[in-house]
Amino acid sequence: KVSPEKEISDIGDDVIKYLDIQYLHSHVHAVSDPNIHAKNQDVKNAMAVATSYNILVTVVNPDPSSIVVNANIKEGTERYLEPFLEEIKDVASFTYQTQILRYIPLAVRPLKSTDYYYISEDNLPHLINPIESELGASTTNDINLVIYLVDRKYTPLRIRSPSGQLRSSTSFLSPQWGTVVLHQSQNGTDLDHGTTFGLLLPQLKQLLGLRASSSKSFTPRDGFLVRSRTTLVHLLRSVETLSSLIRLVDSIPNMVIGDHIKDQVDSAITDINAAHGALLNSDLDTALRHAMRARDAAEKSFSDPSILALLYFPDDQKFAIYIPLFLPVGLPLVVAFLELIKEHRRAKAKIE
Repeated sequence: KVSPEKEISDIGDDVIKYLDIQYLHSHVHAVSDPNIHAKNQDVKNAMAVATSYNILVTVVNPDPSSIVVNANIKEGTERYLEPFLEEIKDVASFTYQTQILRYIPLAVRPLKSTDYYYISEDNLPHLINPIESELGASTTNDINLVIYLVDRKYTPLRIRSPSGQLRSSTSFLSPQWGTVVLHQSQNGTDLDHGTTFGLLLPQLKQLLGLRASSSKSFTPRDGFLVRSRTTLVHLLRSVETLSSLIRLVDSIPNMVIGDHIKDQVDSAITDINAAHGALLNSDLDTALRHAMRARDAAEKSFSDPSILALLYFPDDQKFAIYIPLFLPVGLPLVVAFLELIKEHRRAKAKIE
């Protein structure tokens, strides 16, 4: 017979395991603990939590003359990517773009095995370099989803581990950058969007802070984890930014803080407290909204142009600017004042 206390304990353990609290703990504490970020591969894979992301979907055709595939990437993004982003539209603002790049050969030549070609896992990062150089300027909020059309002479192409094991898929993830699918299809056919996005979207989930899985849709647990991670990280970043602003103001004497900065700081503090209250009431959606507003207000106050101007002109630089202006005017006045003192002393000596 199992005691009620044991049943309650087992239920609690199951809830913690289901909600993946330890995984969430690692992501949140990695914000302030570099050791966690360095040791936890799931944390290293994920993009930094932000209020907006831009997803760039790129099809790479290394040789259009021999690889004739109808990509029709617009249809694929509308059918698979847009519903995916709709499920997490409250987590951040998502935009996406599509493009086709041509004449970018594989940076690593595939090796021939008995009945297939393969690329070693160790060489996968080298495949990204020539593609990345053609993508143009990017920011830390850019997520790259790359579909590389493999030349038929290298098909079938597999990815092989250093131990000789073959991966079940031909996609790989680059931490905090994006994911690449090595797509193989027959000439004159349409790009298989179902298979391609079936590989891209699970890895996009990893980039957004979720565990690796084969599912391209969100489960209730996924929704809880991504919203909880986003909320808590926004709150931590808000507090860190406001603390940095306080240290900055203390370090620069006589700094004048405008009323609009004060209003932004007050707004951030109000939203931080509101988010905390919502979390205590288990209202995650409300907490997420307040946390996003708090971070936005905190970062605007810290990066205000009036503060940045003071950072670029410390006191020693002000003296260097103003002394050449006032010295020509002030020097004659000082000389005249000294002459006046001497004249006063001479007059006083004659009287005595």
